Amino acid sequence: MNNEYAKAILGSYRSNGQDAEDPFFAEALRQARLDPSLKKWFQEEQDFDAGIARALQSITPPADAKALIIATASSTTRKRRPWWPLALAASLLVVASVAFSLKSRSTGLALPAEATLAQLATNLSEHHASMGLMSSDLGRVRQWIANRGGPLPDTLPPKLADLMILGCETWDTSRGKVSLVCFVGDQKQMVHLYIFENAAQHPGLPAIDHPQLSTEGNWSLALWQNHGHAYVLGSPLDSDLSPESFFQS
Repeated sequence: MNNEYAKAILGSYRSNGQDAEDPFFAEALRQARLDPSLKKWFQEEQDFDAGIARALQSITPPADAKALIIATASSTTRKRRPWWPLALAASLLVVASVAFSLKSRSTGLALPAEATLAQLATNLSEHHASMGLMSSDLGRVRQWIANRGGPLPDTLPPKLADLMILGCETWDTSRGKVSLVCFVGDQKQMVHLYIFENAAQHPGLPAIDHPQLSTEGNWSLALWQNHGHAYVLGSPLDSDLSPESFFQS
């Protein structure tokens, strides 16, 4: 298991320790104990989640909260991520209070103003690895991103569709809106696809049939533009799933 796959799993780990004995998390937790950088990232994630919990506890729920929870619980399909307190989000006051008091993990990200497209993608890969939706259904992934106003993936590299989708995320950033679709191979190796909404901010990008190949930090990348969006496909340098391989016929 590499760190990117471990992050995807640990992003669902509850900060109250209820998942400590769950076999689903065992290998990722072991990886976090052995790898200092992953351990630091995991601790930051846990601190953030604990902060969310404290903020929710400090808010007085609406009088009809019980009825709201009952009404929404039956439609909840996600099993791993502990979003049950967010049934209270049916009250706009609760959502607004939490959003005001804490910086959301999915909005308002400050990205370096002078960074290249490759640098922006690796910044997101290394510092914002959690996903808002865990799903292998491309249609559901596209709808989730669309509902949040994120740029949608359109034409993809020919062989990327052979991989299983793991989930997605979208951010409002200081460099515009960005979406992520995360794929995983048979050997649990991760491939990240970033979609930046404004290709005009990144002039000189080639078309999808002749992507620009490069490396940045610990990542191997393929960059291109399509329909006004800028794309970055990335995988760790030690991965067998190089971005270049997805464009080969």
